[in-house]
Amino acid sequence: MLLAAFALAAAPIDDRGQVLAAVDAFMDAIRSGDRAAFDRVLHPDGIAFVYGYVEGRHGLRLRPNKQTVEGIAGGTSRFVERYWSPEVRVHRDIAHFWAPYSFDIDGKRSHCGVDSFSLVRVEGKWMVTNASWTVEPPERCAALGEPRK
Repeated sequence: MLLAAFALAAAPIDDRGQVLAAVDAFMDAIRSGDRAAFDRVLHPDGIAFVYGYVEGRHGLRLRPNKQTVEGIAGGTSRFVERYWSPEVRVHRDIAHFWAPYSFDIDGKRSHCGVDSFSLVRVEGKWMVTNASWTVEPPERCAALGEPRK
């Protein structure tokens, strides 16, 4: 009984930190192109909604998470996505992440925008289910508040 009382008094799990850790793991998977890393953090049944505002990529595109992984995993290009000023909302086993981001391909700025990720806790682990993001030209990055390097 004393152990049960101690467990109730323990600090609550840091859900915000765990959600950010899952998003960071997703960014690491993008950076590494490692299919197994994607499998650990990106739910296979999710979908991405991408709204483009750059030349040749205007409008809404939809693609399953599996297609997102296929476009990155095992490729020869090096992708680096960075976010800043994240907002995280958590209620029980669902969460939402919102942040401006920048995206570089082989060391050159490709685009930037805003990431909006839905996450769910599956068997105690946070996974990105659905992702939405804007694709904006590099000259818009400063307006999104990108930190200086």
